Amino acid sequence: APEASAESSDAIELPPDEERFALELEFIQCLASPAYLHYLATSGVLQDPSFLEFLKYLQYWRQPEYVRFLSYPHCLHFLDLLLGEEGGYNNTSSESAIAFRRELSSVAFRNFCHEQQFYSWQFRSRRLYGRGLNVVNTDADAKALNAEGEGKGEENEGNDDGSSTSSSGSEVETTIDSSGQHH
Repeated sequence: APEASAESSDAIELPPDEERFALELEFIQCLASPAYLHYLATSGVLQDPSFLEFLKYLQYWRQPEYVRFLSYPHCLHFLDLLLGEEGGYNNTSSESAIAFRRELSSVAFRNFCHEQQFYSWQFRSRRLYGRGLNVVNTDADAKALNAEGEGKGEENEGNDDGSSTSSSGSEVETTIDSSGQHH
């Protein structure tokens, strides 16, 4: 990790490099959580100039040798919103960064950010993985699915899950969406 600047003689002693890397990785990924950002805003930390300097320092996580360790790269977007043009990585004005930090103390805004994040992940998941997996089941599997539903096992009857069964030994196609529901 890059060296932090020690401007005063009473600088905090930093942990060893591996431990520091792990701590900073964990912290920056916490920025992907609107609930954690809300906590930071309500505790007043987001108004502290030294904390904002620390956030600027964390911009090194954008470099390819570091970004590959992020499980939640969305944290970098929130970092941009927190810093605005002060961070130097986007075109957001300082006024909007201040407004964003202020609004994070609102529960309604926290919930809005969380919902938008969820919708983004849901959209990305559908684009990457489609609406579900096509799984080919044998008659025995289809009858077992049907029995779990309403217990109907009559020949060629449609199941609640959208598949059909028959006693001829043929295979039935069922779609399973990302939540595990059969269609």
